[in-house]
Amino acid sequence: MLKETIYSPSQKFKDVVSIKTMFKDLKEAGFLGKQLFIRDTKSMFRQSFLGIIWAFIPPFFSAAIWIFLNKSGAVRIASPGIPYPIFVMCGTILFQTFTESMTLPYQTVQAGKSMMAKLNFPRESFLITTFYKLLFNFGLKLIALIVIALLIKTSFTSYTLLFPIGVLFIILAGMSIGILLIPFQMLLQDFSRIIQIGSQVLMYLSPVVYPIPETGILKSINLYNPLTPFIYIPRNWFNGLPADQLLSYSIYIGITLIVLLIGWILYRITMPIIIERVGA
Repeated sequence: MLKETIYSPSQKFKDVVSIKTMFKDLKEAGFLGKQLFIRDTKSMFRQSFLGIIWAFIPPFFSAAIWIFLNKSGAVRIASPGIPYPIFVMCGTILFQTFTESMTLPYQTVQAGKSMMAKLNFPRESFLITTFYKLLFNFGLKLIALIVIALLIKTSFTSYTLLFPIGVLFIILAGMSIGILLIPFQMLLQDFSRIIQIGSQVLMYLSPVVYPIPETGILKSINLYNPLTPFIYIPRNWFNGLPADQLLSYSIYIGITLIVLLIGWILYRITMPIIIERVGA
């Protein structure tokens, strides 16, 4: 049973921005967030003929196209040092996870607008639901990726054990941006379209389907692109390889956590306003 909390006007804002209260609400939101995830997952199976197959289609379809283009010679990709099929599949899965992490927080909150207008519950429940969905979707892709890697006879080492950590950080990186933009997306649909277009451009500016070039302007773009280490390092780990750029990776992780906290606070502050608009 959810705990009922009554806020007085004088203490409401203080409770909203209190770190202690935030994590308390996050803990209390865990059960509801899990139940919403289970409900949405069951609904997905009931309302879709292909069901979980849709979780595989986008990244593997994109990877298949690039493998075909590279094999046919239409696009020449420099050797990445590992089998190209596993290189591009791993890269597209990581990038797809990042883009899902950006867009899913808003989609989950948008779908729960009516629920927020009628019931009083920790709004963090939607964020927890989003996190569960992202882990679930990635888990399905990971199973297929491992099967393909075994067929290609990819060599796994102790570095491979670090891959889940890399996945966790890329999810948090995407969610930090997604949560920060929720209020703006609720007010203006333009932000959602900007994210969709920006994601398509970002894919070609990141080492998703090609290794980091040794020279040229694209090398500079890749090196200064914050997304690069979130793709490059986990992919190396999955293939049993060590990774450099760990310093920049650590810095970007720190920035991710700061942005995530800021977005979380903004989310809590703006929820009453959004609820008021929904209920109007």
